[in-house]
Amino acid sequence: MKRAIHLVLAAAIVGPLIAEAQPARAAIAGQVVRVTKTSAWSTPSPDPSGITYLPGKHRLLISDSAVDNSRVWHRRDLFIAGLKGHLRAARTLTKATYNPVGVAWNPKAKALYVADDNADAVYRFTAGRDGNLGTRDDHVNWIINTENFGFSDPHGLAWRPTGHILIIVDSTTGRVYKIHRGKDRRFGTRDDTVASFGAFRLGLTHPEGSTYDSRTDHLFIVSSGQRFIVETTLKGRLIRKIDLSTTGIDRPSAVVFAPGTDGGRHRMYVTDRGVNFTLDPNENDGRLFEFKLVRVP
Repeated sequence: MKRAIHLVLAAAIVGPLIAEAQPARAAIAGQVVRVTKTSAWSTPSPDPSGITYLPGKHRLLISDSAVDNSRVWHRRDLFIAGLKGHLRAARTLTKATYNPVGVAWNPKAKALYVADDNADAVYRFTAGRDGNLGTRDDHVNWIINTENFGFSDPHGLAWRPTGHILIIVDSTTGRVYKIHRGKDRRFGTRDDTVASFGAFRLGLTHPEGSTYDSRTDHLFIVSSGQRFIVETTLKGRLIRKIDLSTTGIDRPSAVVFAPGTDGGRHRMYVTDRGVNFTLDPNENDGRLFEFKLVRVP
């Protein structure tokens, strides 16, 4: 029998959320700063699906959940890149999963959370004696079975340090879950609490990635079916949509904030999966976009 989990659910769990009143916001669009072809790396990433930022090392960690099904599979599905897109290392998360569809970094614990939508799981990776993530001596724990929380398609992950909240996007139901660990300081136990809100009502048909922005205390969510990103409060109130329609992005899959390569302190990095491998098993078209957010006249 599955463990009982104490759920504190938002009202939207049983009915549609009522839109909250909000002040008018200036229209925002993504302006391309840099595009990197992850497909052209020495160890390619054809379907980058997750992204997070390591602030101490100024590195991006990018996971690829479909590379093992591709012709360019080299048993590497975790890619460490510089902010300018240069591949620094190609490693593996296969100690626990061949389907790392989403990742999020907890800098205080030096832990990488990894979502697997086949296993309905979230794993916690920490480096072993060699000090490197994605190697054989990683310490790995299965911390969450998402079916215990009522969903089975975990994709994007985000970490909010304040409150120790792990945020998970369920792509099938379009719900965004905020899981708060309890007094035992562990996820997946009886004293966890969770709230959620729906992303479909925000215009997202297949939400896949999310990130938490500590500057605004807001969430940013991407969907492979849309060429815009939504910015919301933690309760799901829409702040605004960020237009990407003129940038050339095809199938956005994950998002994170990090310093810019143009000197900007706060830039948005978005992975693009391109053509799905199920449509073309020979595809290799993954990309990484760096965006500057600008007001639209």
